[in-house]
Amino acid sequence: MVQYYKACKRELWFYANQLNMNYDDDNINIGKLIHETAYSDERKNILIDGEIAVDFVKDKDGAAIFEVKKSSRLEEPTNYQLYYYMWYLKNKKGMDVKGMPVYPPEKKREELVLTPEIEREVEGIVADIPNITNLKTPPKAEKKRYCRRCSYFEFCRV
Repeated sequence: MVQYYKACKRELWFYANQLNMNYDDDNINIGKLIHETAYSDERKNILIDGEIAVDFVKDKDGAAIFEVKKSSRLEEPTNYQLYYYMWYLKNKKGMDVKGMPVYPPEKKREELVLTPEIEREVEGIVADIPNITNLKTPPKAEKKRYCRRCSYFEFCRV
């Protein structure tokens, strides 16, 4: 939910309140195909404590968790989702890992390191998420550059 928090608080509310839209959307289907075919040798979708689901893990030159995405358009939200996973593993499992967002169509990857500043920010986000998800109605819409590609676009009417 950290990714939704960073991308759009309204989308976070919709998702948390189980208003799931357009899962047959072309963009979502393309993303699923990339996720399934990229890094095909890796064990994928690793669920930890029923709380986090990392795309895959590698333990070469230090443990790293990977998040596979179709596009870097939502790079900051993707990075923060990985920071949350890294924070969770550090605080709940005593594991220090790197995060690696990868964008196969763009042949792009980055290495993320959890700094004390980012840890504090993640803790603030985790604390604030229930304040949004427990609202009786969704937060006010904010027009963002990626709204047109959002699966909630028609529903949201930004």
